Amino acid sequence: MKTFRKLLAALFCCAIAFAMVPSVAMADGYVAWIGDKGFATLEEAVTAAKSGDVITLGEGKYTLYHKGAETVGKDLTFIGAGTDKTEWGIGAEIPDPDKFGTEYNSDYSFDGAGTITFKNMTMQSGSADYLGFVRADNTVVENCAINGKTFYWGYESATFKDTVFNAPQGDYAIWTYCSPVMTFDGCTFNSSGKTINVYTDGGPTGGPSTYNMTLNYNNCKVISSKDGKAVLNINDSNKGDYGYTINITGTNTVEGLTADDLNKEYTKEQKDISCSRLFEFNTKYGNGNSGRTVVSIDGIKVWENGEMVSHEVDTENDRYTDGYKDDAYDITYGEWQPKEGCTDGTEVRTVTKVCRYCGKTVIETEEKKPQAEEAGGQNTTTPTTGDSTSVILFSLLMTIGCSGTVIFYKKKENRSSLRMASKPHYHQLKIQKSKSASI
Repeated sequence: MKTFRKLLAALFCCAIAFAMVPSVAMADGYVAWIGDKGFATLEEAVTAAKSGDVITLGEGKYTLYHKGAETVGKDLTFIGAGTDKTEWGIGAEIPDPDKFGTEYNSDYSFDGAGTITFKNMTMQSGSADYLGFVRADNTVVENCAINGKTFYWGYESATFKDTVFNAPQGDYAIWTYCSPVMTFDGCTFNSSGKTINVYTDGGPTGGPSTYNMTLNYNNCKVISSKDGKAVLNINDSNKGDYGYTINITGTNTVEGLTADDLNKEYTKEQKDISCSRLFEFNTKYGNGNSGRTVVSIDGIKVWENGEMVSHEVDTENDRYTDGYKDDAYDITYGEWQPKEGCTDGTEVRTVTKVCRYCGKTVIETEEKKPQAEEAGGQNTTTPTTGDSTSVILFSLLMTIGCSGTVIFYKKKENRSSLRMASKPHYHQLKIQKSKSASI
């Protein structure tokens, strides 16, 4: 029994000693570690690190801005103690007003570096333009918080995963400024009318952009404190021979923003309105919708060559325009006319639907057969309804149109006029069957 108690006491002491390692290390003046080796400053750790090393950070504020650390050619990963404990300053604490409008307020700490990864920390930027990390090949930000606005990340790719963006009041969280591939996966954006600006100033000589840009947006959430631009504000006017490919996938939620053209920020031509809360085109200062952008939702193209592919693209689990999703149409019906080529009394009429959000006009055609005719030549009977507290309001009648098309109609209880049965947003449902088909 004594031996067992001694063993427990020894294990307890070991556990206490292990738990105190970071505190002891901090007491010894260490603020960063590569493996079990501690360093008194972050720049010492970075300079000593080899490509591929992981640098662990303790509690406190960190930066490499103007520290002279050696990062060229290195792939480095920085892991903080949590977004509430570790903070990384991007660039100067107070950007130089004399450098506003230029990249020279940015952070060149990783100029020439390979892939730089940040995890489990808060990254602090400012509200001036052209902030960020200049000229690293790739950047990865995972499980972090980013405060402020940034432009510069990886010059080949930038990936943000499970990260919270806190945008400055009335401004964007990020510009897709220098990254040919930018990915947002599982991110949350707290904004106030602006979120992501899909734009670049152009090529290195100030002319048109010299590369294609791909933006991947998956399973993200936007919470805006006021109405404003759609999540992705696109301007492709200066892409030259290049363009944007935008892939929107998964479940994306938007709170506080309305569909493009609902907020009436400025007047747009019909062709430039996306009718979506997820993306829109900025044409306020020029030709922001120049036909150089392709937008796909769950693999289906919804915008190409400067216009929406369809107002009513249906991907089963999601739909494209907010007008379609909300069934926000003003509907007018034409007069019934005999269907050309039919001798059985089939009639057709046009249905004109105008989206209340964007003004897009969608024209569809309805057709009907005489009510008394049915497959097999029997008169149609109207099913009776049961208890009004539990029975649906509509009963279905089936008739057969020309070419063996089975058309379902719906009849409101206590009304004699027929209306077509429909799925949401559709005024008819056609199923091809032979005339001998039965139900």
